[in-house]
Amino acid sequence: MKEKRLKLVAEILAILVVCLVSFVGVYGQNTNKIVNLVKGYDLSKDLKGYRELVFKVSDATEVLDSTGKYIGDTDIITDSSIERASYQKTENKVNSDESLTLENYKKSKTIIEERLKSLNVQDYNISMDTSNGTITLQIPEDEDTEHTISNILQVAKFEIRDSEDNSKVYITNDGIKKLSALYNTTNEGTTVYLQMEFNKDAANKLKELSTGEYVTKESKDDEEDTENTTEEDTTDENAVEEEVNMTSDEESSENNSEVTTETEDSEESETEEEQKKIVIAIDTNEMITTSFDEPINDGIIDLSMNQPSNEADKISDTLRSASTISLLVNSGNMPLTYKITSNNYVKTDITQDALQKTLIVIDLVVVIGLVLFIIKYKLRGLIACIAYIGFMAMDLLIIRYTNTQISIESLVAAIIILAINYTLTFRVLKIQEQDKEKRKLLYNSEAKSWIIKLLPVFIISIIFVFIKWAKIATFGMFMFWGILLSVIYTYLLTRDMLDK
Repeated sequence: MKEKRLKLVAEILAILVVCLVSFVGVYGQNTNKIVNLVKGYDLSKDLKGYRELVFKVSDATEVLDSTGKYIGDTDIITDSSIERASYQKTENKVNSDESLTLENYKKSKTIIEERLKSLNVQDYNISMDTSNGTITLQIPEDEDTEHTISNILQVAKFEIRDSEDNSKVYITNDGIKKLSALYNTTNEGTTVYLQMEFNKDAANKLKELSTGEYVTKESKDDEEDTENTTEEDTTDENAVEEEVNMTSDEESSENNSEVTTETEDSEESETEEEQKKIVIAIDTNEMITTSFDEPINDGIIDLSMNQPSNEADKISDTLRSASTISLLVNSGNMPLTYKITSNNYVKTDITQDALQKTLIVIDLVVVIGLVLFIIKYKLRGLIACIAYIGFMAMDLLIIRYTNTQISIESLVAAIIILAINYTLTFRVLKIQEQDKEKRKLLYNSEAKSWIIKLLPVFIISIIFVFIKWAKIATFGMFMFWGILLSVIYTYLLTRDMLDK
């Protein structure tokens, strides 16, 4: 009996800890501020407002620098900047008339959606005017909104080309198999890499480039020196013969010294030929200009994004930047260039006051239900109340850490879950009124009964989770986790706490 009481006390203490974490939080220092370390709730755009954006197909023209190199367009570079930097505004449109097709409109919309998902933006609405390609997008307002907006319209045109002649493009987006953001930690610090993995055709082209004219000339000279060293012993006799000939023809050699000097100068100028290099670029951003020290046989390039560092914030920012580049290029090259013509924050129709009043009503109903437990079942009723509050705390933590959005629809699901768990707890209290011998049989039959009743709802909730419409998906997520936790929690913890 004493062991059962100690176990009950331990279970109640565990529930109190969970309640403190869920309802109050765990606070600690972060960048000189005291913050709640427990993950916050993810509210849908219907509850916290949203950003509404309009994207139109750009009618801008290309802008070149003084060397004729493309550096942007008139949507990005202002007339004053063009005049100040002596840039050239051309008549070449960034979107040719031939590219303004329904197929390209649809492809652009698909790529934007894929990027939204890769950036973990789930609760969005997107529509398109098929006559002109104009896209309207609504996304939740949060700390990542600006980052999302600044990236989803990037063209993400990938090229490996000659550093001097932009017309010599060797590899484009079609040659990319996958880009990944990686990091490696050594004694010097952490280095972030952008790993570029190419398909078979591009890998063969990369091997050709890395063993051909773009090889670093110092590497070639080193190889030639090595070959000359290994062949030195085998050419001793020839060297002697040459020395004899030079002695016998000494006078002739002196007469032709000027010709010899000119020949040596010519050979030296050939060896000092300018090093050919390639450029790896995404849109107008030339990430690196380099030659190849070694052949690339595996079709993979690891591009360092930073110097080794031990600063967590700097590493995190660099890794985020590399991850963003990866997802943009992996999502595909946008066939059209878009511009933002409208960017507005839309307040939610549901005020904080109305939401708080709704939550207060729900809390009052829960309190009344728990008071009825105590009135009817006394001590067991109090224990059941503690268990029920623990269930609520646990459910809220699961909702937060599974990134389940809270919407109006999910609040309805939450009310249903609270009712289900209340009913299960009540059934456990009823069974506790029976003698010990009947309890096990009653628990088994009750469990089977509730599983049969809840299984169809559980299956429907799983189906809802995979529906793209956020309102339905959030409802399904709440129901899925609520039903699963309710059954397990009631028949493992609540039952054990009351069975003393």
